[in-house]
Amino acid sequence: MNFLVCDVDWLQGAGGSPVCPGQLGNITAEEMRGLSGSALTWDQVSELQGEVIVLFALVFGFLVLKKLL
Repeated sequence: MNFLVCDVDWLQGAGGSPVCPGQLGNITAEEMRGLSGSALTWDQVSELQGEVIVLFALVFGFLVLKKLL
């Protein structure tokens, strides 16, 4: 899959269509992935989800204890 890119910010034309005031170019999906930085692997996603669940459990436990005391 290819993406259309503009070397400057896109503008909105009279009819609402995008207009590139600079040079147009195209990049592939692989190049687009490289522009967004390093993507997370599925192992990293699972680890992050686990850490977020633990964080929410700790905050919930703290709030329950605070309410009881």
